[in-house]
Amino acid sequence: MPTSDTRFWEQLEILNAALPDGMRAAAGPEGTAPGSDVTPRFAHLAGHVLVHSRDTDLAVTAVQDLQPARERVRVASSPDGAARCSVHRLSIGSRDCHETVAALAGEGLRASPVHFVSVAGVNLCPGDEPVPSAGPLNPPMSGRDRGENVTVAVLDTGLVHDYLDHQWLAANSGLPAIPPVTGDVTAPGDELDADGLIKPYVGHGTFIAGVLRCVAPATDVRVHNVFPYAGAALEDELGLTLLRALDAHGWPDIISLSAGTATCDAATLLGLSAFMDELADHPGTLLVAAAGNDGGTHPFWPAAYAGEPVNASGDVVLSVGALREDGLGRACFSNHGDWVTVYAPGERLVNAFTSGPYMYGYPHRTTCRFSDPGHYPGCTCVATLQEGDKASFTGLAAWSGTSFATPIVAGLVAARMSQEKISSREAAAQLMASRLTVPDLSGFLR
Repeated sequence: MPTSDTRFWEQLEILNAALPDGMRAAAGPEGTAPGSDVTPRFAHLAGHVLVHSRDTDLAVTAVQDLQPARERVRVASSPDGAARCSVHRLSIGSRDCHETVAALAGEGLRASPVHFVSVAGVNLCPGDEPVPSAGPLNPPMSGRDRGENVTVAVLDTGLVHDYLDHQWLAANSGLPAIPPVTGDVTAPGDELDADGLIKPYVGHGTFIAGVLRCVAPATDVRVHNVFPYAGAALEDELGLTLLRALDAHGWPDIISLSAGTATCDAATLLGLSAFMDELADHPGTLLVAAAGNDGGTHPFWPAAYAGEPVNASGDVVLSVGALREDGLGRACFSNHGDWVTVYAPGERLVNAFTSGPYMYGYPHRTTCRFSDPGHYPGCTCVATLQEGDKASFTGLAAWSGTSFATPIVAGLVAARMSQEKISSREAAAQLMASRLTVPDLSGFLR
């Protein structure tokens, strides 16, 4: 199990600073508090719960009957297009979210906190904070034609303003012609905080696109910004945002999603249920999702759908954990367990970032965060830079996390598709048939 530290609470502070007025993120599961024995697993929207839309009226009545002295329960205003969403958000006032969920369960109604889905999970950063790099790219550039005629949607934080300065993200008119990476581009001023420093999570989507294009250079990649709150989004809003983005630009061959969350009682995300239903109905699309960086076995959603009935065929969802730098075992930060499909390199990858100053948010460590003693020397927990240090980036970063192992797998699927002229799910099935067992010094396999 990972050791408890301050990262979750720092993450929560950053998230709350990014939320609109009237919204507040709280910690879960029940009993979580700074200094408590309960390990924080997720962030959720205070004062609200999610229920199936078909249960809305019953849920409102049940909560008011069970807790009659509190404020009236109301259905929170729904965004445009909510008819496609299979859940409703209930505003429960000052009632305790976890008590309300338990009370509704006692009435036979499924409810959940409104989880924040984040590119970071419990960590403030993916597996570590980015550090400047002069290269070379890691992974290196592959054959030019790998991924030709394959489309990939990266659902992440969008693109930095200067992303086309990186030639492997730009168009190339050779043979085959390589399209430019496209998507939601961040304005330069939005990438910096009030002190002119690069904000946390800036560059996350760009780095992922760069890794993917190194593995499969001809792939047609579009990067969407679907995490507006410091790299996070509420699960019900995210579900609608994903569907709208896919409606607007078409369902791609591959969706690369390097974000997620643990949940209350390890249950599936109610807010993504409509998206998962539609994914199952699009046999030409494969979801490749990061397994998370909490160093544990608890399910991390949506990657953990790989172990659910929706993925009974094994080729709808691939969940991706991270290998350590030498490739000889699981990276210490990577989540693991039967629900993780495959592992790929995830330590100290080097790829596209932006330029400018960055301040580090974590204290220096000399030991592994997830095991004492550490599983292997040189894990990314041990860092020379510490809280308050500044570094200057000039376009490249070295970064670690399952976030970045994920586009390696997406790129390998794209390359197999173009090579064999097969669908993404067929390519995934072929690749998974050739997996090797990952030795893991903590005693786990896979």
